Amino acid sequence: MKRHYKIIFAFLLALPFFGCESDDDALVDLEQVQAPANLGATFQITQDNSGLVEITPTGEGAAVYTVDFGDGSTPAEGIKVGDAVEHVYAEGEYEVEVTGTNINGKMASGIQPLTVSFLAPENLETEIVKDANNNYLVTVSASATNAAMFEVYFGENEDEEATPLMPGETVSYTYSSIGTYNVRVVALSGGAATTEVEQEITITDPLFLPIDFESETLNYTFNNFGGGEGAGAPVIDNPDPSGVNTSARVASYTKPVGSEIWAGTTIGLDEPIDFSSDKYISVDVWSPAAGTPVIFKIENLDDADLFVESTVETTVSNAWETLTFDMSAVDTSIDYGRLVLFFNYGTPGNDETYYFDNIQTTTLEPLKLPINFESENLTYAWGGFGGAGAGVIDNPDMSGINTSAKVTELSKGDGSEGWAGVSLNLDEALSFENGTTVKMKTWSPEAGVPILLKFEDSDSAPDNNGNPSVFVEVTQNTTVANQWEELSFDLSTFDAFDESVGYDRLIVFYDFNSPGEGTSFYFDDVRMASENEPTSVMLPVGFENSGLTYELTPFEGADSAVEENPFQEGINTSNTVVRSTKTEGALFYAGTTLQLDGPIEFNGNNKISVKVYSPKADIPVRVKLENNDDSGIFAEVDANTTVANQWEELVFEFSDEQIAQEYSKVILFFEIIEGVSGDGSTYYYDDIQLTN
Repeated sequence: MKRHYKIIFAFLLALPFFGCESDDDALVDLEQVQAPANLGATFQITQDNSGLVEITPTGEGAAVYTVDFGDGSTPAEGIKVGDAVEHVYAEGEYEVEVTGTNINGKMASGIQPLTVSFLAPENLETEIVKDANNNYLVTVSASATNAAMFEVYFGENEDEEATPLMPGETVSYTYSSIGTYNVRVVALSGGAATTEVEQEITITDPLFLPIDFESETLNYTFNNFGGGEGAGAPVIDNPDPSGVNTSARVASYTKPVGSEIWAGTTIGLDEPIDFSSDKYISVDVWSPAAGTPVIFKIENLDDADLFVESTVETTVSNAWETLTFDMSAVDTSIDYGRLVLFFNYGTPGNDETYYFDNIQTTTLEPLKLPINFESENLTYAWGGFGGAGAGVIDNPDMSGINTSAKVTELSKGDGSEGWAGVSLNLDEALSFENGTTVKMKTWSPEAGVPILLKFEDSDSAPDNNGNPSVFVEVTQNTTVANQWEELSFDLSTFDAFDESVGYDRLIVFYDFNSPGEGTSFYFDDVRMASENEPTSVMLPVGFENSGLTYELTPFEGADSAVEENPFQEGINTSNTVVRSTKTEGALFYAGTTLQLDGPIEFNGNNKISVKVYSPKADIPVRVKLENNDDSGIFAEVDANTTVANQWEELVFEFSDEQIAQEYSKVILFFEIIEGVSGDGSTYYYDDIQLTN
């Protein structure tokens, strides 16, 4: 290469002399040109930890340069005087060799030392997120200026190898046990300079309601007492995944032979029960016998004398059912953190086994008329006889007067008895306050089929299994085939009808007195009504009667009207509801007044339930009751929504002192938070009614 440069430069230099002559015929002696001297370079290092260096060769007498970068890479050649070359280095120390060549091809070299060092990462920030469904799983992300990558140490193992983490990505880790750990994140610069932070994280797996026994990490250790101490209630595979409980895992409790009548099992929670909204606890129970008393008790962890308990009897044998225990006597100033269950209380153990599951707080929703079979909280435990059976199913014909989602199917099996039918125990007896007529929507494959509707007084019998001798029954024939219609059953037309009797068992017979032929019949919306529908707006108000005028008065920026239900789903498939829009800029207390045609008659009920549909969860909704003549006489109660974009039923509990007044106005406010103006959100509400 040196020889090539010498020939080229000699040729270029000689060109002018070939075309010229001088008087002296003198030529320049190229051999006299000195070799380049003082070879070196200047460096410009980019301060971003990229390792990029700009190298400008320097020297005297050089026409062109070659740079050997000193890191084993291919040298750069043909660099003109004043030009620079760029090269990316790893962090370290290098000897950069610069070779200069002059016009006659003479060369010389010089060494220029180069040190490439990276800046330490700055502004290191880390985020450690616990998984919502797995208390042992965490996810780590990090960011930092000048960081090429990160290393994460989760702190559980002494000889832990670092987990690499690239910028913009995350890494996850599952701890094997609870405890407090130091998570260390090291930011790497690409060189020796690093920056690190350490953050303490506590891994816990607290046991609190709801309990479904499905977790592989929670400690579900129950302790038995009164017999079989220490045996606990082991978590096992669900032996009967059917009905209301098809979950995979349940708890099993066996009451040993000879155990005390008060024998049971208990467990302590890691967090107290939250009774801020729901004052009932439901438990799925499987019992070998119906009529078995089950006591559910809650205690303070430090003082067992601070407790509340409730007793409910099972209604079925060898099947799952949901039992709801009334805990409304709780003192909210006390923490209740211990659960105690007594099965077949009052009877010594006989090695019988019970199963339980899905322990959770809930609201009480009594099974009573009206019944529309839409509730997700109720168990419609139809009992069949004579070869008939019934169950709640999806509405097979959502048309006409019944577009609801759920109905009851009554199947009268082929060859079943003419008196075959189905029965349902109600939590509350019929109320004849507004009349003696029961209405029921029916769907029959044939017209002219007799439907017998019967009610019995189940409380008349000592065993609570009903007394067929105390009943009322009325028959009506279907008038159309293959479409929904509403039949009216005036109970007062039955000779033995007595309004003082507590009729609390509903019985339905299809095609009464005719043997079954494998036919299915559907019915829905069983309700009390007068022979003529009400002509006044009184509670309950469902906004369905087109013959009534619902006087709504919005104020302070609210805009409300009775409209078609845009979300006929879940617990509310009715046709019409109230739309209430809190317009943009509306005052925080904007609301809507519903004028009733007379004072509310509480009759011992101090709660009002309202179905609401809100675009926001966890916002306060207020129900205010106001005297018709004096607005200074009022009562108001708040309840928070718990879900967004879904119908739910909110219950507003008034005190006995509050309901002692007369109120003829019902006012609803949404998102009533002082200082929070309306933002144009639209809410819906329906089915304002008294409950207990």
